[in-house]
Amino acid sequence: MFDNHRYFTRGINNEVDEAVQITLWNFIDILKLKKDFYIDYLQVFELRKIGNGNTFNQEVIHSQEEPLYKKHYLISVDKPINTKIYVIDDSQQSVMMLSEEY
Repeated sequence: MFDNHRYFTRGINNEVDEAVQITLWNFIDILKLKKDFYIDYLQVFELRKIGNGNTFNQEVIHSQEEPLYKKHYLISVDKPINTKIYVIDDSQQSVMMLSEEY
């Protein structure tokens, strides 16, 4: 899984900073390094703005359904957003898309 060509939709291109896109792909790559761990064809990323006063950061919740997996990350970004992103592998390609584009 996720060892093929990687693509993103127009919504991702328009709404998600390139650095965040790369970071999400890297989170998938980290899972691929885990021994004896099956990566589901559907990876889900929930992005939430979090803040303390005037300082905002991005919370990323990375999950999959089978086998159950969930991990929280905090990253610093210039423009945090609230959205849900799917990354789907169909064995020929991997596509990153906003949930509303599915």
